[in-house]
Amino acid sequence: MKTNTKTIFNKLKTTLLRSGYEVILVTKLMPKKAVGRSRGVKGYIVPDELKIYISKAIGINDRVITLIHELLHEIYPQWSEVKVEQECKRIFRGLKVSQLGWLQFFVMTKTEMHNALKQLETHSPIC
Repeated sequence: MKTNTKTIFNKLKTTLLRSGYEVILVTKLMPKKAVGRSRGVKGYIVPDELKIYISKAIGINDRVITLIHELLHEIYPQWSEVKVEQECKRIFRGLKVSQLGWLQFFVMTKTEMHNALKQLETHSPIC
């Protein structure tokens, strides 16, 4: 079953806004529980604490992919890791610029956000 990008984006957005999950960017990932595939882990979700941990050592778009991945675990707990991985990459590729920007907001550090806004000031007219 392939998911529609618009529909799944709305599910991602709703889950992130209404669930109370906090996205935490960390220098080093230290999962509380042993992860089956800990090698190459870029993030993980802790549903009992309503926290999603994402490595800030990876690029912003990789963080977005990781956020989508972790939210898919929450939305579709019956999906296998392989299915989640396939769908998160497919969803990422289908995002509109505005959807990507919305998700990037949750995975950017304050410095990254400041620099992005500073670039907008020099390239966009203020109305």
